[in-house]
Amino acid sequence: MEPDFERFVPFYDAEFAAYDADIPLFLNFAQRTGSPVLEVGCGTGRVLVPLAEAGFHVTGIDVAAGMLARARARVQASGRGHHVHLVQADVCHLPLTAAYALIFMAANTFLHHASPEEQRHVLTVLGKRLRPGGLLILDVFNPDLRMLLEADGRVELVKTWQEPHTGATVLKFQRVVVSPSAQVLDILYIYDRCYPDGRVERTLAPLRLRYLWPQEAKMLVEAVGLQVEALYGSYDLDPISDDAERLIVVARRP
Repeated sequence: MEPDFERFVPFYDAEFAAYDADIPLFLNFAQRTGSPVLEVGCGTGRVLVPLAEAGFHVTGIDVAAGMLARARARVQASGRGHHVHLVQADVCHLPLTAAYALIFMAANTFLHHASPEEQRHVLTVLGKRLRPGGLLILDVFNPDLRMLLEADGRVELVKTWQEPHTGATVLKFQRVVVSPSAQVLDILYIYDRCYPDGRVERTLAPLRLRYLWPQEAKMLVEAVGLQVEALYGSYDLDPISDDAERLIVVARRP
């Protein structure tokens, strides 16, 4: 099955709306660069809105209309609509012409481009939209060998929560299969809504991620003419290491 990000819309905020560990990092870099800022894959505005609330002018793009509808509602509730521009678009065919001081892709978004050729194309597109001296930040997971070995197709329950508006209990399962030669994870998320009357409604949401090793990420970014300032292993900007959970690439347009 091909990824259909609309399938995640009903569940996304329940899972991630309260997640804020990465927001100080993006705020700090925005304070360094100033506006305008572009978030690629902005989802429902989890990171975008705090940036707007801090006074930055932010453009957010996403391929999923349902995500952007929720982002617009969040922006409106924040009272920062004059700081935000939302666009439904695929970064591979970016319709924007502005030059940005900061461009970022949070929470593994870059890895959804699941081939080396597409990843390089995305970096080329974004590099052209940076102003001279502007920064690009990619936030992806740092590959863990144990996790990759365990990606053998087993189905695991990873989270449960209640939906106040439906009364349903949501059970989230996942199945992950790795192709080491392609550096690809095929992930299937299974969301079961269990209603009080006994009905069960199942949603299948497949994803494909192409993970990157740290030095590969550095070379890929440099290959499109950007300069890598640093590779970090955490949102606290710890150096990249073998046991780091995150791989955060900070690159600058000369």
